[in-house]
Amino acid sequence: MSRLPILAFLDAAEAAAPLLAFLERTGAFQLTVTHDSARLADLDGFRAVLADARRGPLDTEEARALADFVRRGGGLVTIGDTLAAWSGNPEVRELHGWALGDLTDPTELVVRTTPGNPLTERLDPEFHVRDRLRLSDGLPTGAVELLRVPWRYQDRVLAFVRLAAAGRFAALGLGHLPETFGHPVFGQLVNRLLRNAAGLDGQRSLGVGLIGYGAVAKDHARQITEVAGLKLRVVADLAAARRTAAAADFGVAVHARTEDLLADPDIEVAVVGTPPSTHAEVVLEALAAGKHVVCEKPFALRVADVDRMLEAAAGAGKLLTVYQSRRWDPDFVALREAVSRKAVGEPFHLESFIGGFGHPCSFWHTHEPVSGGTIFDWGSHYFDWMLQLFPGEVDTVSAVAHNLVWHDVTNADHVSVDVRFRDGRQATFIHSDVAAALKPKWYLLGTAGAIVADWRRESVKTRSETGDLIEERLAPADSPAIVRIFRPDGSGGAHEETLSLPQRVINGFYRNLADHLLEGEPPAVPAREARQNIAVMEAAARSIAQGGRAVEVRA
Repeated sequence: MSRLPILAFLDAAEAAAPLLAFLERTGAFQLTVTHDSARLADLDGFRAVLADARRGPLDTEEARALADFVRRGGGLVTIGDTLAAWSGNPEVRELHGWALGDLTDPTELVVRTTPGNPLTERLDPEFHVRDRLRLSDGLPTGAVELLRVPWRYQDRVLAFVRLAAAGRFAALGLGHLPETFGHPVFGQLVNRLLRNAAGLDGQRSLGVGLIGYGAVAKDHARQITEVAGLKLRVVADLAAARRTAAAADFGVAVHARTEDLLADPDIEVAVVGTPPSTHAEVVLEALAAGKHVVCEKPFALRVADVDRMLEAAAGAGKLLTVYQSRRWDPDFVALREAVSRKAVGEPFHLESFIGGFGHPCSFWHTHEPVSGGTIFDWGSHYFDWMLQLFPGEVDTVSAVAHNLVWHDVTNADHVSVDVRFRDGRQATFIHSDVAAALKPKWYLLGTAGAIVADWRRESVKTRSETGDLIEERLAPADSPAIVRIFRPDGSGGAHEETLSLPQRVINGFYRNLADHLLEGEPPAVPAREARQNIAVMEAAARSIAQGGRAVEVRA
């Protein structure tokens, strides 16, 4: 699809930089940015106008031309206090029909989305943002409400859309303060309003097919059914018992053959949940059938297979992404945010660990020819985290592996991987099933402090029918870690701060998938970004095969 030509009339373009960057990443818009109101007098060639006006009113010719543009079929999206700035223009007042009141002082606003509207689907029902509020009375005639804010025992309309003859008008009363422009929901809303104002109507549901109904497939299916814009239609699995379970769990059609699922024209997205050694083959089949593809992690076992998939996706013009679901883990989100705001200066050393003393989990996770080995199991998450925290090119990887206790499986029961980056930073990863004592989940050093994430020992406690305590101990990985920041106090000690963890974003990966395919928002896990993860793990496997020698990562 060609880019939509949009005129962005911004009196404070510098403050709007985060918003403009987000809109550019969608790839949907051809933005022309200006602060010259004279441009509004000639809008030929544009599909919509985005306005953040802090001066006003417009002159008569500009206001008339803008109103005529909308009535003829164009779109106008106003943000911040634009309507107040242009309140002296009767042509603009007629477009929005809103009675404006006083402007509040800056404060935290509790914003609530209106359910059941395609423009607010997959947004949190409530989010908080620090901004100002332009008070108003009610909703304009013929308008559809999108957002509300509770304000002193009343609900105040914060955003709405309204038809104006053949065109569309949208008002978003956020954006008074510069920090609002960096709020992720603000970017999502403006993107959606612009697409709607430019005439891209109708949010539909994408048919999804799930290939493989193994250990984690039920969670994939649950998320797909819970996310607006996605509809689980078909499951394919070789095993009759798993097909029966899928039909009973979700009431979907089932197939024994992947080919039958891929031949279904109602399936637009294929989720590949087969064992890792089969990923490349199945992904290539799905892309050849014209489907968008979500691939379970690990993406593949060899970089050569990743490159084949990337080439096929580019040739088919389809999305290919990897289910790196733990990017939304609250402890990692808190860690990444602390690193990004330089809470401990420049990070240069990272140690990470997963494990305990116990038999490796069952089925393909324990069989190296199918799984790729221990590195490709939890390493699929840990190296993804590592590369998010330490962006940049990897220089060399060295690794060692041991099989000391659990001889009934082919996976190693202890692996240790050292990663060196071109800029000198260093990171290590240990996965051990023979670790009677746990190391921290993460141990990160920076030039101005350190971050340590310690495992929590949690259990689920219930009572039996006779009143006896039943206690189920959770594996350390089943609970978010406790994340602490340490900053030197200048006398040999350190100030310690325990970070509050954010709430988990429910169904974050699949919400982003729908937002990308239906709204053009950037994908959270671009396949090419996931390639480096496989390159590092493949290099680690080569290093183990070569006795732990440092090897270069394949470009």
